[in-house]
Amino acid sequence: MSRVLATGAPRKARIGDGLLSGIESASVPRRPWRTAFGLVLMACAPWLPAAWAEDAPDAKCSIAERLEALGAGIAVEESRPSPVAGILELALDDGDYIYASEDCRYFFAGDLYELRDDGIVGITKALRDGKRQARMQALLKDVPEAQMLAFKPDGEVRAAVRVFTDSDCGYCRRLHSNMPDYHALGIEVRYLAYPRAGVGSPAYDSMVSAWCADDPLAAMTALKRGEEIPQKKCVNPVAEHYALGQQAGISGTPTIILPDGGVVPGLVEADELADMLGI
Repeated sequence: MSRVLATGAPRKARIGDGLLSGIESASVPRRPWRTAFGLVLMACAPWLPAAWAEDAPDAKCSIAERLEALGAGIAVEESRPSPVAGILELALDDGDYIYASEDCRYFFAGDLYELRDDGIVGITKALRDGKRQARMQALLKDVPEAQMLAFKPDGEVRAAVRVFTDSDCGYCRRLHSNMPDYHALGIEVRYLAYPRAGVGSPAYDSMVSAWCADDPLAAMTALKRGEEIPQKKCVNPVAEHYALGQQAGISGTPTIILPDGGVVPGLVEADELADMLGI
């Protein structure tokens, strides 16, 4: 079954998702400086070596310090050798990666791929995904199950996923309507609130009412069906969940968080989710 993004567009295959026979580039948000600064470097290329010749960096240079001195607006958290000889891998503060020459004279933004006998592997995407998984686990590790709305199967729970959801989101409602299919495969679904319009919006108020209801699961199910529920207020985690989602970079709903911290945006059918969970 195909996965569908929250926007309704079919999800494209990504090189980094595995070994592919064909190449289709992933759409990865880029900072504006990447294009602008890259164009400046290319435009000035004939003069750069001469301009830097008087203060040519040596093998012990710091690319982070050099970028800072140039006012590039690039915050480097870590620099280490990449799989390519002579090229450094730079981990940025936003979770992304760029690359630079060991002499600190050149850098470029883009994904690195390895050509193997059995296919193509996205090296940069794997790094990016791993960093995001670790960050997601760190952000959510202290959220108690009691603060989430947990929809459990009647039988054995073989795996549990957390889902950032919005009561008004069409694909969130479709995911909820698939709950019997998830339960049939032993998958528990734990909801975290993510009203996309923000704190104080109508969706926020509705989700607060669901969390504060006498029967929160029944109230959430009613919202997913487009029904009205009684307005209620109490001490609730909705604003906290929303803040966590923003820190984690959640940009749409539903967003599924796998047990290892893997992030899966959009609606995923039960069979495909079970494959991801290895059950």
